[in-house]
Amino acid sequence: MSFACPVCGFPGLEGAPYDKHGCASFDICPCCGIEFGYDDATTSHLELRMRWIAGGKRWWSDRGPPRGWDADRQLAQIGE
Repeated sequence: MSFACPVCGFPGLEGAPYDKHGCASFDICPCCGIEFGYDDATTSHLELRMRWIAGGKRWWSDRGPPRGWDADRQLAQIGE
């Protein structure tokens, strides 16, 4: 099972960013680089998303994006 990042919408997270009680996993999204429970402790997901967009929507991880990755298509899937 994969999960989506609430900041950038990346649908390939290996674990849930938060458990059913709302506790953060402290995992890092390979797309936007957000660490759940750290970066979003005092900054909203919307603000973090706007920062990522303003920074050029760059892939964060050294392992590179999946084939066919499209940041704009990914962002369009975020339901807010």
